[in-house]
Amino acid sequence: MKPLSIVPFVSGKLQSNSYVVSDEESFCVVIDPGEESTELLTYIGDRKVDYILLTHGHYDHIGGVATLKEKTDASVAIHYAEAEYLSDPVLNLSSESGKPVVCEWPDILLNGGELVQCGKFSVKVIHTPGHSPGSICYLLNDHYLFSGDTLLAGLVGPTNLPSGNRELLKASVKEKLYSLNDDVEVYPGHGEATKIGAEKKDNLFPNIKAFF
Repeated sequence: MKPLSIVPFVSGKLQSNSYVVSDEESFCVVIDPGEESTELLTYIGDRKVDYILLTHGHYDHIGGVATLKEKTDASVAIHYAEAEYLSDPVLNLSSESGKPVVCEWPDILLNGGELVQCGKFSVKVIHTPGHSPGSICYLLNDHYLFSGDTLLAGLVGPTNLPSGNRELLKASVKEKLYSLNDDVEVYPGHGEATKIGAEKKDNLFPNIKAFF
């Protein structure tokens, strides 16, 4: 089995992270293609992309979905509670950015708890509402967590947005993410990578700070 490759790309005013995850052999997925996807698309080239996995439906995480979908015809997956966000600039907050984001209806609607097979690797879907109703995290092979805006290094995503809920976010992090092994690597929607153990030690409730 070839080693896993996780390549980050940072885009947009909010410096959102996108990730191309592959073993260069059996699978390739893109997580949260952001607003400016040129560099990401160049990196992908002609390789086959199996899935476009979305952690939630805010514009800074879905801005590149339409272009990537057109190029690769990869299946787009998002939590069912935010399927409408893809085609609604008010829900995905892009109406306030001056560049409305509109994507097609997703191919896969997730609930949380699913296990998605990616080549020789498995991805567990964890529903973590709070930053948004359909926020989800993807746990790859029980060791790599793509956390979107649920958990960042030393921070959490904001809940002072439409449909945000601070208490739900706290419960999601404490009950679903902090129960993971300390050595699980966390790849967030903004900022640097971290580990669950480090966040349990330093990213403390109730005085936890939000990203913005």
